[in-house]
Amino acid sequence: MGGEKGMGSKSNKVILYTSQSPEVIKALMENKVCYVKREFIVKKYQEISRIFLEAYNWYINKAQNIVKKPEHAEYPFWTHNKIDYAGSYPGNYLLSLEVPVEECVFFRAEDWNKILNLKYLAADEKDERIHKDMLAKFNISIESDIVTKPFYPNLKSKVKKSWDNLFKYHQLIKSGAMKEKNLQAGLWELKKEWIIDIKSSF
Repeated sequence: MGGEKGMGSKSNKVILYTSQSPEVIKALMENKVCYVKREFIVKKYQEISRIFLEAYNWYINKAQNIVKKPEHAEYPFWTHNKIDYAGSYPGNYLLSLEVPVEECVFFRAEDWNKILNLKYLAADEKDERIHKDMLAKFNISIESDIVTKPFYPNLKSKVKKSWDNLFKYHQLIKSGAMKEKNLQAGLWELKKEWIIDIKSSF
């Protein structure tokens, strides 16, 4: 595989990396395009899929307003701008992609991890301090309980509203004005024409 390239190696494209299963590769090669179905998420995460789907469903509702979701796409593919973060799983394939910027929904990986863990995504340090004080006030030790338990409807609404901060960097990143070390990009589809390299993890 060639050396890692940064964002915007071409004026309107970005180099991204993703680890995908043989099933995805097969579908991609045969159909020239591939989409994520809900059943794949449930199969992958099994008993904890309900928690992930809470975050995924929120993302879909918001992200489709940034990049139009194709009819056949149910969930997004996750890609990274750094090859080391794409993951290397036994049996999977590491794809290097060159994707048009307008197909990408950009965000910081650390912010998405907070949402995956059903935590508050603060706008800044002051907002984070206020939220932590609130957790202490209500004696909440497991923050995800706000979303998963029925006891905190008002706090749940506030937490989910905070997730909108995930997209606050999108335009800066898209324009190339922001160079984050670890960025993710959500893609509604994978296209065979985007592939510039495939590496087996066998």
